[in-house]
Amino acid sequence: MTTIYDIAKAVGVTQTTVANALAGRHNVSEATRQRILQCAREMGYRPNVLARGLARRKTFSLGFLLPTIANPFYPEIAEEVERVAQQHDYQMLLCNTHYDPALGQQHLERLVSRWVDGLLIMGSSLDITCILPHFQQGLPVVLCDWQENEKPPAVLPQVSTDFRLAGALAARHLLELGHRSIAVIVEEPRHALRLAGFRDTLHEAGLLLELIQQGYSTVESGYAAAKELLARPDRPTAIFTTSDWMALGAMNAIREAGLSIPHDISLLGLDNIQLSAHLHPPLTTIALPKHALARTATELLLRQIEGKQEQSDPILLPPALLVRASTACPSR
Repeated sequence: MTTIYDIAKAVGVTQTTVANALAGRHNVSEATRQRILQCAREMGYRPNVLARGLARRKTFSLGFLLPTIANPFYPEIAEEVERVAQQHDYQMLLCNTHYDPALGQQHLERLVSRWVDGLLIMGSSLDITCILPHFQQGLPVVLCDWQENEKPPAVLPQVSTDFRLAGALAARHLLELGHRSIAVIVEEPRHALRLAGFRDTLHEAGLLLELIQQGYSTVESGYAAAKELLARPDRPTAIFTTSDWMALGAMNAIREAGLSIPHDISLLGLDNIQLSAHLHPPLTTIALPKHALARTATELLLRQIEGKQEQSDPILLPPALLVRASTACPSR
């Protein structure tokens, strides 16, 4: 493997001059720089990124823990995190926790042992007590869309969606359409805030939320929960699912029951995964600010790594209602 010493010997300059030229420093004449660069190309020189990182006490890598890329919401986040990281010459190391605290801790320790420069941890079931000691010892950490049923220590930097507002937007939309018999399929307790926003908004309108089915943010659980709701004699005129992935399962159950969306029953999701726009009918959903969330969290982490980030309050990003064709006024 070609080294800086080999290039210096071939060009007839010092190793320091070669290093300065390859690093783009201005203390080398342009003529000498061009000779060195030409020689490096001809000799097939490749910089040792690991050695450079160790010299700067950095590995230029970020650890990213998330629940599971099986849910299409998370790959969209991961893609944006990786894009922002690459813009700053960092690579992303991705780990799925699969909602398993023990597995999450294993991944955390593995990433720390690989000397990642910082950790981005998203909505996983990782125990917060595993994270805090590393942060207190100087490892940059950012929590992104942390569990809604758990409030992490204020000292940990956080970026999150306003999930209470997301639930409120969903309820408001269905109420404005005239629905009064409304059901929700929710993953409790992880979706506690979106459920609270939904329930509180109905309550303000004088309605009690009585039709609640448990889901697990999978197509299968959405299907099973919707079948339970559709079998009731007091079948709802609208169903809100706290994730688009569950809405897809609910849509299948509604069709299987011989019902039409939205004529017989309105269906409203939450996430705005890419697939939701291509369903039949296209799914009305609460769009979460995925790209802004990923970008803000990654940039916050990078500022910590560079020592530029002061302690700040949690950053809360607003969702938005995206009306498509799966919701309408009730027909009965």
